[in-house]
Amino acid sequence: MTTSGALASSVTCWRAMGHGCNMAWEVVRVDTTRLAEGLRRAREGSRLSQEAAAGAVGLNRVVLSYYESGKRQPSLSTLSTLAGLYGLTAADLLAGVERPLSEATEVLFRAAPANLGERARTGMGQFSSLVRSYVELVEDMGGQLPGKQASPFSEARPKAGWREAARLAREVREHLGVDEGPIGDHLFEIVGDVALVFRLPLGERPESSPSGFFYNHPRAGFCIVVNSEMTLGRQVFTLAHEIAHALFHSHGVDVWISFPGAPSARERFADLFAGELLVPADALAKAVDELGVWEDIADPIVTVHLQRHFGVSYATLLVRLRQEHLITQKQYEDARQISPSKLAVAMGYEVNPADLGVYELRPLDRFPARMLRLVHRAISKGVVTRGDAAEILGLSLEEVLRLLDRPRAHKSELRALEEIEGGARFRR
Repeated sequence: MTTSGALASSVTCWRAMGHGCNMAWEVVRVDTTRLAEGLRRAREGSRLSQEAAAGAVGLNRVVLSYYESGKRQPSLSTLSTLAGLYGLTAADLLAGVERPLSEATEVLFRAAPANLGERARTGMGQFSSLVRSYVELVEDMGGQLPGKQASPFSEARPKAGWREAARLAREVREHLGVDEGPIGDHLFEIVGDVALVFRLPLGERPESSPSGFFYNHPRAGFCIVVNSEMTLGRQVFTLAHEIAHALFHSHGVDVWISFPGAPSARERFADLFAGELLVPADALAKAVDELGVWEDIADPIVTVHLQRHFGVSYATLLVRLRQEHLITQKQYEDARQISPSKLAVAMGYEVNPADLGVYELRPLDRFPARMLRLVHRAISKGVVTRGDAAEILGLSLEEVLRLLDRPRAHKSELRALEEIEGGARFRR
């Protein structure tokens, strides 16, 4: 996109016509005043401040204000990112098209408390845009959408306690095919066939930022969003928490927005269920019993060892030990002061990323694996271009190319395959 001056009344740009194998381009002249007005109206229609919208797409608020006043013109990539945030396409903004909030966004906003933060509203808008693109892409590929889903489990009792949470967690583990095995952050992969799971920024302030939410989408079925601005350990716990809402509370509600510490019976049950799903009480008791008589369960070294057994963060395992009264409150407080990552290194373990306070989420990790596979297949079939994929996911072209990359195997990797081939037989 080029201009003849900062206050030019029009701008020359290339506009994509069609998509995939039918992609063509045409030169269009865009009224910059109209574009600026469209950007402002789209943002206000999404109920976002300039600061919230700019932060969501990595812009400075002042720069966004320049775009909305016509003093500067955004690049096409920035325009596409802003359009996706507002639930539009770049072509919509160029044409001055205005649309009301999507149905999904409206449903989420209605279900949210009045003090919902702008960062959370932004994340909900991003989710709505992503799930809409997913639905459209499935249809373009000739696939089938589940529609609103029904849980295979009965609804949990209104005041279900520890025992029911433990029983239902065991049933869900069996349903997911993990039984007593470790789960940890693999939970994001394990539940991939049960729900579409996104990790999106929803804010950092506990009073206005949900830890996540569940939505039984009318076309995409069970969807879960986890707040990516929390530590990895908390993200895993939140996912387990939202699974409880999806499987045991979706009989009566299509949306549930979770806030840490909310005084709801359903929230309390979901917390109990999450702890039992990640670290089952009976499995924890068995693991403790199998420790040598010389082992001290209150020793942080034992906690670091047990967390590897269950594949969870040090904090999660420590909390479960306290909940099951396997350690005292004083022992718990003492263990909280220990650095689990330094202790793990001293013991010869790799550091668990969930033990680190700061965790950098890779861009592609924000999306369900099912969606990434769909996008990859759509590019391979020529249904969408790489540029289309970047706009759908809100990623750079470089990140999309990383999704398509097929790196060559190292010699050591080939050797591993060759040794298996040496002892295997292929059917003729």
